Amino acid sequence: MSVYADPVDRSPLRLDGGDLVSESGKRWPAFGGGWDLRPGQADAHTAEQAGIYDDKLGELTDFDHPHNLTLVHQRELLCALALTPGDRVLEIGGHRSGVLPWLERHFRAEGHGLDVSPVWVDAHNRLAAARGSGTRWVLGTAEALPFRDASFAAVVAFDVFEHVGDLDAALREAARVLRPGGRLVCHLPMRDIAGSFDGYQRWRDAADFAARQASVGHYHERLPTRLQMRTRLEASGFDVLDVVSFNVWLQPLHDHRLVPALGRLRHRNAARDAAGTPTQRGDLPRQTASRFQQLYAALGIPVAQALTSLDTLGAHLGLGGSASFVAARKADG
Repeated sequence: MSVYADPVDRSPLRLDGGDLVSESGKRWPAFGGGWDLRPGQADAHTAEQAGIYDDKLGELTDFDHPHNLTLVHQRELLCALALTPGDRVLEIGGHRSGVLPWLERHFRAEGHGLDVSPVWVDAHNRLAAARGSGTRWVLGTAEALPFRDASFAAVVAFDVFEHVGDLDAALREAARVLRPGGRLVCHLPMRDIAGSFDGYQRWRDAADFAARQASVGHYHERLPTRLQMRTRLEASGFDVLDVVSFNVWLQPLHDHRLVPALGRLRHRNAARDAAGTPTQRGDLPRQTASRFQQLYAALGIPVAQALTSLDTLGAHLGLGGSASFVAARKADG
């Protein structure tokens, strides 16, 4: 239990009767196969974000059979972590994420997860138990991570930091729980999207673009630019090693238009729709790719990669609706 710490005073937590207890005697209750380690009552922003994703339970992404180009790109980032067996990895935000199961299989990493969604914390822990994994998810916030200093070799946050209420606090916390030299990999939408397909959509109908972004918890006016994100990472105790622009022109059309359309065709079934969403039914999400996804990963993704090679030029020019950052905690951070 040595990895856990009080999210308020950072004192070590010990297991006592199923709950975690701090040195001051405060109890943090068991919840959904993990623990409720939220430092206080959720503010309106955090509650809104949790509510959005509580209602989006669905099958996990399978990095062995990536069904879109974003997952191919993120798998490359995970491989670049160069983990060794037993390395601890923290994933912040777990909506439909297959990051930790994949790192368990391929690098024998020790996985830990944190999310603001009670539904997803419970689901991820039930999935981990079903596959015989020791990975444990807890309910908490990125701005007050309930883990000891220098506990992790890597922190992964794919499409998460755009959802937090205090980005600078979340980055400082990520640096704190990383060991010196430990890596942070993150991917998030950017505010400077001019020249990209996202930029075109915003120019064509700003109100519709803002509404669609808000429906998934994105608020562009709060997002950093690429330069601002680099600066904020450096101010939080990181050395930025790489910045990769993404979601340029053709790739977002493939990932955000074509693939969802194929998914809707595959799932079109009136009886299933009438029975409600997976969240409403209480189903466990699928952990492995379906035969359809495996086939598309094998045949469709190579074609998509060839057709979207033009996006590489845009990425080199710093264009795109999102970007990935690879950073290392400074030795004196």
